[in-house]
Formats: sequence, C-alpha cells, structure tokens
Amino acid sequence: MTPRMMPTAVGATAMLVAALAVPPALMGPVAMATPTQARATWPHLGLIAVQQTLTIPKAPNQPIVVDPDIWVASYGSDFRLDVRRADYTAPITVTQVTSAPQGAQERRLPASVVGNGWNGLNDFMRFTLRNAHGTVVFSSQITFCPDADAERATPTSPATDPYPYECGSSDPFPLGEVWGLPQGWAADPFGSVGAPGPLNIAIGKYRATVSIAPRYRTLFGISAGSATATVGIDVVDGSAADRAADPVPLSDTARAIGAALPTVPTMAHPPRAALPQLTALPAWGIATTSQSGHDWLDFGATVWVSADAPLDVEGFHVAGSSLMAAYQYFWQDGKVIGQARVGTMGYYPQPGYENWHFQQFAQYQLLSADKKLVVRSHKLGFCIAATDGVDLLVPNAIWRPSFVGLTGQCGQAGALWVQEYLPLGWGDTYKQSLPGQAFDITSLPNGVYYIEIIANPLHQLYELSEVGNISLREVILGGTKGHRTVRVPAWNGIDPEG
Repeated sequence: MTPRMMPTAVGATAMLVAALAVPPALMGPVAMATPTQARATWPHLGLIAVQQTLTIPKAPNQPIVVDPDIWVASYGSDFRLDVRRADYTAPITVTQVTSAPQGAQERRLPASVVGNGWNGLNDFMRFTLRNAHGTVVFSSQITFCPDADAERATPTSPATDPYPYECGSSDPFPLGEVWGLPQGWAADPFGSVGAPGPLNIAIGKYRATVSIAPRYRTLFGISAGSATATVGIDVVDGSAADRAADPVPLSDTARAIGAALPTVPTMAHPPRAALPQLTALPAWGIATTSQSGHDWLDFGATVWVSADAPLDVEGFHVAGSSLMAAYQYFWQDGKVIGQARVGTMGYYPQPGYENWHFQQFAQYQLLSADKKLVVRSHKLGFCIAATDGVDLLVPNAIWRPSFVGLTGQCGQAGALWVQEYLPLGWGDTYKQSLPGQAFDITSLPNGVYYIEIIANPLHQLYELSEVGNISLREVILGGTKGHRTVRVPAWNGIDPEG
C-alpha cells in the first residue's frame, strides 16, 4: 500500500486561451498541411517546444544542466532510417524508408550523416544559450537518435512505438540497425546524449535556441518554421526555489478549454464492456494532528475499478501552456477501441510532487451530522496509478500490472504525453495528511461528522454507472483545541478505529 501526497496543477492564464485560438504548434505540419502535402508519403519533421519558460534552481557555486524540453517530431508518416554495413570492412550506409500505396520507397542518404558512428545523425542540431543581453554563453552541436526517449505527440498517434529503444550498441560490432519514429511521435534529442552541462552560469534570465542544421533541413525538407524553437530559461537561487509555494488551483477558464482544442476522433457512446466502474471505498487511517495552530483530520482515500474494463486516462501537451489535454481510452478484449476528451492535466513542480496530474478523478469532503458540507479538501490533482489490489478475483482482473505505485506513470515536466492507467481490480490510494489536503477542524464543534469520498466528481469520466461513486464514513470529533480526538465506528464490522 503506497500512501501519496497531494500534487495539484498550476492554473492556466489568458495566455493559454490565446494560444488555443490558433492551431497548436505541437501539431506541426499535419495541422497546416495542404491536401497535396497530406498525401505525401515522406514524413515531415519539426521541433516542439514543450514550455515557453523553464525555471532551473542553482545551488551556490554549483553548475547546472540545461534541458530545454525541445523535441523532434515526425508527422504524416514514419521517419525510418536503415543503417547497415555489408561486413566489417564495408562502410556504413544510411537508407531512408517510407511506406506508400504502391509499396515501400527508399532513398540513400549521404554517409556523412553518421560518419563512422552508430549513435545517430551527426550534428543534427545546434543548441545555443544567450544571456539577457543576447550574448552567447554556450553553444554546442547535438547528435540526434530518433529511437531515444520517444513519446506520443498527438491523441491520434499510434498507441505503440515499434522501433528500438536506442541507437548504437554496447559492443563495437553492429551490422544493421533501424532508427525510427512512428508518425505522430516525438523523440527527445537531449535524452540520448544528455542535456548540455554542467554550465557555470550566473543566476539570471537566458534564451535557449535549438536549430536543425541547414543540411538536414534540405535533406528532409524541413520548413524554417519547424526547424527552430526557443525557450526562456530562468536560473534562480536554489535555496529560494526549494521553499514550498501554495498550489494554484486550475482555473475555470482552463477547465473549459476543450472546445478550443483540435477535433480528434471520439466515441460518444462506447460499449458497456469497454467502460470501467469506479468505486469509492470508505475513508480509513483516520487520525487527528495539530500543526501551526491548527487541528487537522487526516485520512486515507481509495478509489478502485470494480468492473468491467480498466481506466486509461492519457494526457497530451497543449502547446504554449502548462496543461495537457486529457483523453479517456476505451479497452475491449485487450484492445483500444475508442477515445473521448475528459478534461485536463496539470503539472505540479514542487519537490516530491513532480508529475502530471488529472484534475477530475476524485473529491473529498467533510459533512455535518445532517450530511451538509462543512469542509472541502483542497486536493485537486491526481496521478492515477495502481497502488492497492482490492479484488483480484473479479473477472478479467490483472494480477500483475506493469507498474505499481508512481514509477513510470505520470511523467516529468518536459513530457509530451503521459498514460495514467488503473487496471481492473486495483485501487488508487491517497493519504490526506498535509495541511490543505486534510480537513481543518480547528473551529469545528465536537460531534458526529462524515468523511465523503467522491469518485468522478465532475462526471467527465465515462463509466458503467455512478453507483458506488460515493462513500461515507462516520467520525466522532472530541477533545479540545490542540488536543482534538476522533472516534471511528466500524464500517460493516470492519476497521474500527480510535
């Protein structure tokens, strides 16, 4: 059982709404292609800047590493390179391969794009860092491996990447490799070679620019607008950056951005067999604590999938914003059969919370004895993941998920895409023990209350029914300020506390 703390999203501003009024940059050439371009079999390559500004804390007298979170994407078709040598005395050759209605097409590329190595396309791009005065403080050329650290870039991208995980080999004897990006996927060029650094630069504001080299622009027909991306870099005092800030809730404007996003194929009425049933378990692990002159009621909350299919929520970066658009994917007989837009994800950057979090998964409230709202938990964001097996004997339950807990589930700040997956039979548990997440009971009179756990509170997730979405757990508060107590009657004869 893995208790988790509250991560919540940074709210969007009017800048986000303005950004959504034009075709998002992340869609690249696909979004703006003419009918002729759309029929082309050769891929379109382009850069994606995930964020407009990055903040990097710097410890005193210590260098920093600068990862600009700029990706290389392929649109229209797969970007595939076959790299081989006939034998160990023959030179390396590079062939670009693409599919076409009349069959695969190939073209030989200059051997100089790889030189004598197997690590990727030599000097594919240049990374340049300028200070606030425009002076170059660092510049380097970057080798690009299409296989490295690839992620989906759009909701219509293929679900899986068939290409290898890396370029090159740990031994010196490769004979043939395939480097590739599926259409609609993007690779992190800094993941394979490492972000630039360590850099001994001062605290201040900088601009990082990544530009694809002219010879590759010509070789792959990359437009000028797709070949360069710039990101602001704020290097700040590390000691100040470590101070926790109050989480900023997602604004109502941000919650309503769905209509402004690009239209994607959806399934308005998925079959029942492809829908999960979210069930809220009663609160547990209930206790009182005192901190900073306040009394708090701590509790654990678990929501699980009790039938008939898994909950699969995936986020895709919204260009020019701090948000991801969230889609629910519908599974039937082990396959994805459809999708629907279900809300947003936000990134919470505080140390210990660094993940993308879905905004519409659950809500926690403290009710009075007559079931009226008294206190609402400030928890807004959820990194959905399997933490507890609740009933692994329900039909089609997964006994061994790919991940248990947070590992691998919810991405980092520079992610283009995250998949948050809750298998059938498994629950997702959060321990509400931080101020703002726990209920503030400082001024509440002693007496009977109810902890209410609500799954799918905004009714945006598709599920079999809303039966079981709400649970209530009786608690009895007592004691005096600074020394509050709680008694918890057993629930159906289970879990008596206090």
